[in-house]
Amino acid sequence: MEHFADSYDGQESDQYYGDLYVFEETDYTVGVLGNFGIGAPATAMVMDDLVADGVDTFLSIGHAGCLSESVEMGEFIVCSKAIRDEGTSHHYVESEKYARPSDSLVETIRQTLREREEPFHVGPSWTTDAVYRETKAEIEQYAGAGVLTVEMEASAVFTVADHRGVDAGAMFVVSDYLGLSEWEPNFHLASEDLRRSGDTATTVLMRHRQ
Repeated sequence: MEHFADSYDGQESDQYYGDLYVFEETDYTVGVLGNFGIGAPATAMVMDDLVADGVDTFLSIGHAGCLSESVEMGEFIVCSKAIRDEGTSHHYVESEKYARPSDSLVETIRQTLREREEPFHVGPSWTTDAVYRETKAEIEQYAGAGVLTVEMEASAVFTVADHRGVDAGAMFVVSDYLGLSEWEPNFHLASEDLRRSGDTATTVLMRHRQ
């Protein structure tokens, strides 16, 4: 959030839970909301508030644990679908294994990353509420199935957006590795990657609204 405020002209709003900063160059139609908490319930709550006020596109960005050793630090992961291993999304639509992002927004993300010459991967994510219950058996199962990341929001973001009739996508940076070897935390190395993802997300949303 400090990066956005330092890098873009705009204004803050205290209308929502968390910190909202909207960009002047977009006539205040694109902004970033952060510091509202972690996980699917908090994310769904702020999404519902924003949709009620007319927001029609969401791009979730943040850290994710990586299950694939083929993804290197600094490379982005664009989520193609998310396993609904959290509770919130099941209150919005009937239960099924995956939630999916908006095709048009995913394509805009991919085009923007290619133009910015940012290395990236596209693949599934595992969304879970229980960060301390990511068992070795689950990690092995999902890694073997080609799931690239584990995080706490994507499947709820996609489900809420679909239920409300708006667009949504998700893009991650690697914070730690959970693969088949020992856990490798690299949160301290991901700050610059997260700022780059924020700049990319801003461009994606501006293009998507054109």
